[in-house]
Amino acid sequence: MVEGTPDGGQELVNGRYRLIETIGQGGMGTVWRGHDELLDREIAIKQVLFPSDLDDGERAELSALALREARATARLNHPGIVTIFDVIDADGAPTIVMELLEGRSLADILREEVRLPYQRVAEIGAAVLEALREAHAAGIVHRDLKPANILISDRRIVLTDFGVAQRVGERAEDFDDVLGTPAFMAPEQAENAAASPAADLWSLGAVLFNAVEGRPPFQGPDHATVLLTLLTQEAPALVNGGPLKPLIAALLIKDPDRRPTAEDTAERLAAILREDDDGASPASEKRAILPPGPGKVKSGGATASSTPAPAPAPLPKPAAPPGALPNRPHYVRPDGPRPHSVPALAPSQGAGRVLAGMVVAVLGFALLYSCAYFSSSGSPSGIGPSASDSFGGLPSAPASPPATSPEPTPTTPDTPTGFHAVAISPDGDTIAFGGSSGVVRLYGTTSHKLLRSLRPPEDSGEEISALAFSPDGRRIAIGRQYADEVQVWDFAKGEKYALSGFSDVLKVLRFSSDGRTLIAGGSKGTIGRWTMRTSAYRGGSISVPDGNDGCLGMAISPNGYVACGYGGDRSNGVLVWDTEKGRQVASWPGAEANAIALSPDGRTLAFDDRRFDDSLQVWDIASHREKHVLPVRVIASGDPLTFGPDGDTLAVPTVDVYRTPSVPVIQIWDVSAEKKVATFDGTQDLYDLAFSPDGAMLAGADNTDDGVLWKIRSGKKLASWRE
Repeated sequence: MVEGTPDGGQELVNGRYRLIETIGQGGMGTVWRGHDELLDREIAIKQVLFPSDLDDGERAELSALALREARATARLNHPGIVTIFDVIDADGAPTIVMELLEGRSLADILREEVRLPYQRVAEIGAAVLEALREAHAAGIVHRDLKPANILISDRRIVLTDFGVAQRVGERAEDFDDVLGTPAFMAPEQAENAAASPAADLWSLGAVLFNAVEGRPPFQGPDHATVLLTLLTQEAPALVNGGPLKPLIAALLIKDPDRRPTAEDTAERLAAILREDDDGASPASEKRAILPPGPGKVKSGGATASSTPAPAPAPLPKPAAPPGALPNRPHYVRPDGPRPHSVPALAPSQGAGRVLAGMVVAVLGFALLYSCAYFSSSGSPSGIGPSASDSFGGLPSAPASPPATSPEPTPTTPDTPTGFHAVAISPDGDTIAFGGSSGVVRLYGTTSHKLLRSLRPPEDSGEEISALAFSPDGRRIAIGRQYADEVQVWDFAKGEKYALSGFSDVLKVLRFSSDGRTLIAGGSKGTIGRWTMRTSAYRGGSISVPDGNDGCLGMAISPNGYVACGYGGDRSNGVLVWDTEKGRQVASWPGAEANAIALSPDGRTLAFDDRRFDDSLQVWDIASHREKHVLPVRVIASGDPLTFGPDGDTLAVPTVDVYRTPSVPVIQIWDVSAEKKVATFDGTQDLYDLAFSPDGAMLAGADNTDDGVLWKIRSGKKLASWRE
């Protein structure tokens, strides 16, 4: 039973299990983070919650379903299957006590990433298959394998939720009892055939399809439509997935007798992983589980009229051994274009297609130029070579012709210099710089040519302090240091508009992972959130201790966490604030930190504590546990400190004191290994850094003169641009 504590504190279940906080909720009930008071360990507690309108028979049926999950899972002993500790009756409903697994479901990862590189998908598939084989050997068919039931934990990939599992050969008593998720359900399961391992293999194929394509193989507005499509149509051809495509297609064959067996599937997955490890690329370029793929975006399932060639292997995290599991979940970016990519159109694209002489070529180029400028129909983003555009909606003088060389362009004494902010589009094709002049300049990361200049309204020429691309690449948000509004350019619609309400010296901008919210942070600790669909504003502030000068350093992660390094006459410290819930989640009183970074998943915090020499600290936010200390000091004007997209790579601007005179450099650190993996020359007055989505390039904004793009592996400067 559930009991209250004498002091009105957290509840106890069965006099032993303390409920701490809700960590999940679904149709079958609520999952709590809990504590086993007897054995002094953290646990997860799944409480079945019945709707109030159920009769006794329906309550008994749901109770039996929950107990079946517990019994089915408890019979299994495998690192890929969640461990059941206890089953009790709490107020007439089953309560299941199980191990607590920190991590995210594959469904959560795909909501953010949309699709993953085939190497990562193959590794996930191999781990899930091992868990399925353990269940099948015990005579249990899962019957509800889907991304939501695959948990990517610290060092494990775990299959959860055996709530609708059946013994091999069983079938539901009637059609109404056929449970599962239609988008991932085998055709024979939808027809209530006897449960068999082949049905789980179909579901595995559907999960792999979803992971590489960014959508399930069968979709529809409701379950009935999905089921009808499942039963009457063949699975669509795959566009992405590289060498996984034949295996996924075989797993999605409707006839269960023609599908690969679990053993055959395991061998084919192992062969794909071996081939990737033993490929022709140098050892330093082999696949690793942590790093992002070389492709374009964090998300995207691009459609194509023909199947593209398999993408190259992703850039590795140098210290990671091939095939090693990560220390914690890292969410990699896939190896292909997203649906709404930001194309870096070179001016020669239109003219290059015209072969009827110089005059026709010039006319063709002019036509392409005007289409790119006046319409977004030629590309989803609308970014292309163009004259300058005014955010105020007024035409302005054309920008200077784009440079044909990556070398810095000359400036005059009257030319504003200094970039303060940099951002790279989610497809990795476009880099944006902003600074003293108030103009945002967009360049191609491959062509290194100017694509477009976005000019501010006449009355808001303040210097740019923050830039952020939306996750789909369709928008760029521009924050000016002392302006009372944030400007947004919608490339897809060709619109520009202002988001008002924020009143602070703006330091950081970040879109939420789903792109629905834009978050701003200010030096006084002000936090602003805009709903992008309606432009509605919700403001608040971080509870910085009194007597401080506000946030000297700030960082925002896509999950809505804001890190603030505060300081003043009375005290110093670092805290992390949840902007969605409006509460503090962690703090480090006494730390003196201006340089702060949050990992993309919002789980890890890095800051340079000035109280100690060469002490860059890396902490796990949830457990408040120090994980690593890197022997390096951040030395740069703007104190930029930036995590790579894998969440385990850190770019640190510092100086090389062993060179005479000492010179600014950027060091790339493998955080988990506490190892410096690359060093290359930096710039004198660095204010901002940004990784490309594939982790292969790093861009820097220099307050004195240059915007720079480096290739991380070689340390080569690929291009530089001047304000």
